[in-house]
Amino acid sequence: GPLSIVIGAVHACLVSIVYKVVPDAYMDEIFHIGQTRRYCQGNYTWDPMITTPPGLYILAVPLFCGMERYLNSLLYPLLFLVSIRFRSGFTGTWIGLSSLSAICLPVLLHSSLLFYTDPLSLLLTLFAFSLPPFPSSIFFLLSLTVRQTNIAWAFLYASSLLISSIRPSSIIRSSLYSIPSIFPFIIIGLSFISFVYFNNGSIVLGDASAHQPVLHISQLLFFFLFYCLHIWPHLIPRVSSIVYHSFRPSSIPLLCMVFISLHFFIYKHIYLLSDNRHIPFYINRYFLSSPFIRLLLSLPVMISISSLSLLSSSSPRFIRLLFLLSTAIILIPAHLIEFRYFITPFVILRLSTPTSSLFSSILEFSSNIIVFSFVFLLFLFKPYEWSHEPGVLQRFMW
Repeated sequence: GPLSIVIGAVHACLVSIVYKVVPDAYMDEIFHIGQTRRYCQGNYTWDPMITTPPGLYILAVPLFCGMERYLNSLLYPLLFLVSIRFRSGFTGTWIGLSSLSAICLPVLLHSSLLFYTDPLSLLLTLFAFSLPPFPSSIFFLLSLTVRQTNIAWAFLYASSLLISSIRPSSIIRSSLYSIPSIFPFIIIGLSFISFVYFNNGSIVLGDASAHQPVLHISQLLFFFLFYCLHIWPHLIPRVSSIVYHSFRPSSIPLLCMVFISLHFFIYKHIYLLSDNRHIPFYINRYFLSSPFIRLLLSLPVMISISSLSLLSSSSPRFIRLLFLLSTAIILIPAHLIEFRYFITPFVILRLSTPTSSLFSSILEFSSNIIVFSFVFLLFLFKPYEWSHEPGVLQRFMW
């Protein structure tokens, strides 16, 4: 409707500001725009430094050669409409406002103003979730041409379809009946496994050296914190029950596991330690480098785990477990602490969670816009130079 047109127009205005201040390709755009412009010239050689498939570049070629960032201004209103459709399948509470808040997640909105893959990847994934099995499998397949890790969301859809069709009275028969509906997903899964096999056991296209998988359990815990920090207004009315659930005696084993994860299963990627253009660099410097502060961090992590379990209590337990598993499949192998990895799980979780009050939702939206504006203004107007790259402006972002 009219609101989606306004969203597209506002997005295009923000992109035009970025073009004025940062006319040249910046950070990851150097690879994305470089590859797209080769396609625009009819040159289909592949840059081996690129680690994701070329779905976004192929989409940009017909209309956006030379002004690639505006493609996301076209995708953003669609993302809003798809978010509304997705949320309507779960709850009737504040559908429009919750969808708007979700797509104004600061890290998503910021990266959408550059020629990044996040909006297209999210759009295809959310749309796939709100379709019947066969068309859904096609859109999940398309989402894999933008980002390989979307295989985890295809797994979530197919496995929840399978489990929800099982009848306790005849487990074998009912699961056999559901095979035809998940058959396309079985093909996608087998194709993906063969891709990994022929790609030397890696899901990374191109330069895999910076993306070696690890057992980064802390990354999942950081996601829980990240989620709760962004939806804080919805937690305030539930503070007493959240605190009670976090620190009752039965939570002690979980607290121990959280502490062990934060102490032993945390990895410092070379990019995290060396690239001061991203917020995680500063989080690492001031919070994660001290074992004592990491010990203290287990308390807010516990609070965020309790908050999540209370907020999502209206969903069936098996769906919650499958969501957790899919999110873990994406986040735990990732060596680098990178907020952009949190976007899809955040939006899926936010859109599927009922929200109580209009006031909390307005507060959440305002909070997102304020945080986005602060980082975006730093990005635009507080550039700096590295001593080893004089004359090249570096900009601060998520």
